[in-house]
Amino acid sequence: MLKNVIIGCIMLILSFGFFSCDSSGTSGNIILEGVISNSSQFGDMTAIVLQGNSRLGSVKVSSEGNFVIRFGSSTNLVTLRFESATFNAERPNIQVIDQSVTNLDITLQQNPTLIVIDRWQVFQNPISLSGTQIINYNESQAEFNLNGDGGNCIFAGSNSVINYTAMSISITNCREGVRAQSSASIVLNADQGIQISSNRDAIVTTDDGFVEVGQTANPTNNTIVIQSFNQFGINAAGNSIVDINPQNACSISGNRGAVNVNGSAVVNTSSCTLSN
Repeated sequence: MLKNVIIGCIMLILSFGFFSCDSSGTSGNIILEGVISNSSQFGDMTAIVLQGNSRLGSVKVSSEGNFVIRFGSSTNLVTLRFESATFNAERPNIQVIDQSVTNLDITLQQNPTLIVIDRWQVFQNPISLSGTQIINYNESQAEFNLNGDGGNCIFAGSNSVINYTAMSISITNCREGVRAQSSASIVLNADQGIQISSNRDAIVTTDDGFVEVGQTANPTNNTIVIQSFNQFGINAAGNSIVDINPQNACSISGNRGAVNVNGSAVVNTSSCTLSN
């Protein structure tokens, strides 16, 4: 899985041309990287990732304003600090997730001294949880992206819990999109768009699994697109529940049908348009 993170970083290099995977960290499966739009105003600068009083990693910011830090975190909540002869500031409460790349577009501000995040993107590797494992990610500024590269994208089984709340959520290029089974729960909420697309079923629930896809408490323009190219948009069985709760436009489609329900499963598609 770490290999996929490194590959993802390489892909970012090819896409943007100026990122480097070099950093002070030599272990860990979290990458925090970004570009500071006005770094030249502050001279030589160091980017530092802190967890409490512990320094997890640091790197010199390039002359173009780019930095990449690789590290591990026991709490998945870190502080980003920049230091130079003329600027010292911290941005606390940056949530990071194992096996992911967080990419930030940043502007530094003096008087008052601030680290302003103009764009926040997360590139996540496929997720597979079981047992008592839990992911709770809540960042209203983040654009969450998961590209399955043809494999299964999100799996939760055996009482595990996956909760993502973000500005937008994109889960694409999946074999299966989202699967919950054996008392597992997956909740995906966004202020804006949510996209789930897969070759096979886009959403699968069995046993008493639960999946919710919908709007946050304060959506700005929440829309939902759920698409399967060869199977069902939603395929629910057993005593499972699927709840789709859009604010605005919503479409569910599948080559074999938008929704397939077996057993005592319950699927709520709300106001969504269903199509083959």
